[in-house]
Amino acid sequence: MSRFLSAITIVLILLVSLTGSWKIFNLHPASVHQWRQSDCAAYVKTFYRNHTNILTPGTYNLAGKEGRVISEFPVIYYVAAKIQTFTGEHYWVVRGLTFLCYVIGLIALLGCIRKWIPQKLYAFFPVIILATTPYYYYYAINFLPNVPAISFSFIGFYMLLKYEEKGSMRFFIPGVLFFTLAMLLKPTDGGILFIAYVLTKVWGVFSVQDKKAAKKIIPLVGATAFIILLNMIWVKYVNRYNDLNGNHQNLIGIYPIWDMDKGLIKYTAQRVLLEWSNVFQQKVLLVLLAFFSVIYIIKWEQLHLFLRRLTLLLILGAIAYSVLWFKAYTDHDYYQLILVFPALFISVTVMEYYVRRVRPSRNVRFANAVVGGLCIAIAISIYHNRNIQAERYSNPIYSNTNPALFEIEPYLLTLGIQPDDPVVCVPDKSPNISLNAINRYGYTEEFNSESYNIYNFKAQGARYLIITDSSYLDNPLYIPFEKKKIGEYKGIYVFGMEDSDPL
Repeated sequence: MSRFLSAITIVLILLVSLTGSWKIFNLHPASVHQWRQSDCAAYVKTFYRNHTNILTPGTYNLAGKEGRVISEFPVIYYVAAKIQTFTGEHYWVVRGLTFLCYVIGLIALLGCIRKWIPQKLYAFFPVIILATTPYYYYYAINFLPNVPAISFSFIGFYMLLKYEEKGSMRFFIPGVLFFTLAMLLKPTDGGILFIAYVLTKVWGVFSVQDKKAAKKIIPLVGATAFIILLNMIWVKYVNRYNDLNGNHQNLIGIYPIWDMDKGLIKYTAQRVLLEWSNVFQQKVLLVLLAFFSVIYIIKWEQLHLFLRRLTLLLILGAIAYSVLWFKAYTDHDYYQLILVFPALFISVTVMEYYVRRVRPSRNVRFANAVVGGLCIAIAISIYHNRNIQAERYSNPIYSNTNPALFEIEPYLLTLGIQPDDPVVCVPDKSPNISLNAINRYGYTEEFNSESYNIYNFKAQGARYLIITDSSYLDNPLYIPFEKKKIGEYKGIYVFGMEDSDPL
């Protein structure tokens, strides 16, 4: 196993080097989905700065009570905050923690695949393709919980497979705990593999009608009930916490296709096929996946029994999920990370079939040609991933925030604006992008309306107006609050609101 770990380490170092990701680790929330990244970063910062416990998270936006709001189980943010008590406050801590989950998840996945495919290259192929899948890699060095949730599910899967092999609870209990954590982070991304695994085992029991086999899955059924109950308790806590604090900025429920009109459905489908597909994988590899899918269908009876059933359930689960969250596909590629599961296990299932049934009956020239093809596919994936990462971090379309915001905090302190002084920061259509950048509680334009805007914010205690775009200086809504300019920094204008009388 040490050789495989060394090989993965070499590949990851090469991958990080080729994509220039070293400089990304300490980058502030940037590029695609800066909104959600900033929410996550704000969770970490408020944990760190306020020393709050894991069950009372919050962000900088004061749309609710004291900024308190919750969504996924905030263990990654909380641990990152605790690490920063030793390292100091740095973005690389949470990005690095997410990346560490990604690496450990890949190692666990390799361990799982080796159960069915002992040959080195063939076992590595699905792992390396997943590791270099552009949108999976992008969120592996990021603030969101999706990749950690998926990674923990791989670890849980590995542990349960070891439990099958060894029959020891020292594998079963950690497996259940990792799946529990995965689902608390993200019930969908973290839970689809567990659900598919449990249903595959139940399917096996019913297909053979063996009472002894049925007894063997009793612990698994009990674990399933435990995980579902714990997730239900967590969702109830989340809803109660957000209700008490009057803040529901993060999506908790479903975002189904039936809430969309035909035009939006068509637009979303086109965007997935023509735009998002490019960050899923390079077109040649998508064609290869389609080829694997055809083999999966045609050779169904000859495929590994457990793998073919598990893969089918993952496909059906991904379809059901897509129906329930299709509206989120319009603008959010991270909602589509769950699709890596059916793609991954179709590849594993077909690769196992090739190694077991096809390769032994073919000559060396054919086998070498296949190996060469797999190596080319890996090279294509690495190269494509490099291009996507470069584009995401360099394309001006993803940079719509004044960069000076991320360096203005010391200047705000010279103006006497303390960390607990509420501000209004515009323009900003997100809850936390600008507030996280300046490390201040306050208000943005998100959630605003004619009856809820800067007039309300001033009444609720906002003391300063920060305008980050000069075009907003002529905005009629904010002109009455620009009477007392107290500072200016690289195109950012700061006004005192306490003495202003907009009426």
